[in-house]
Amino acid sequence: MLTLAFGWTIYANLSLLLAPPQAPQPIDPNWLIGVLWMELPILAMIGLFLRERGWTWARLGPPPAWRDVLPGLSLALATALVFWLMQTVAASVGLATRAVEEAVPVQAGMNWPLVLAASVVNGFYEEALVCGYLISAMRGKRGMWTAIHLSTAIRLAYHLYQGEVGVIAIVPMGLGYAWLYAVTGRLWPLVLAHVVLDAWALGAA
Repeated sequence: MLTLAFGWTIYANLSLLLAPPQAPQPIDPNWLIGVLWMELPILAMIGLFLRERGWTWARLGPPPAWRDVLPGLSLALATALVFWLMQTVAASVGLATRAVEEAVPVQAGMNWPLVLAASVVNGFYEEALVCGYLISAMRGKRGMWTAIHLSTAIRLAYHLYQGEVGVIAIVPMGLGYAWLYAVTGRLWPLVLAHVVLDAWALGAA
């Protein structure tokens, strides 16, 4: 399941590391449409496969509720602060050669319906698979912390395109999100936080 969901993205990121340095491709409307065209069919295929194997929504945790809003927004704020802190620390020790906004430029003035659609789909896609599915499937077989570390490693692998500072910040985010899901069993605060962060990053340009 995770190879289908993230295999190509991880391969592309590793290929970029081995290729000669080049100007990063900006995120534009076509890029966001590509995300939708890729992630929606994969979600549908994975959903059908898991349903045939007896998985239900309840396996991923309780359904979304208003009680998830405040934790989700708080988590988004905490994640943004962690990113800022890690950028500051990296710059202070000379590790930051490019800021995230330089490594991943975003075209200004993209329309909000497309930004929101891509943010919602991508936020659910990543958290449902790299936290909800992976940790639910693995914690009983390999233990909670093995599942958390694997979740973080996969999240890191498909975010390598963000450059040094982005990668450094992804590690605490991955550990924190995976741990929160493992101990609370609630997926939707993670999804909401991810959606808010994506929409803010894409819409603030």
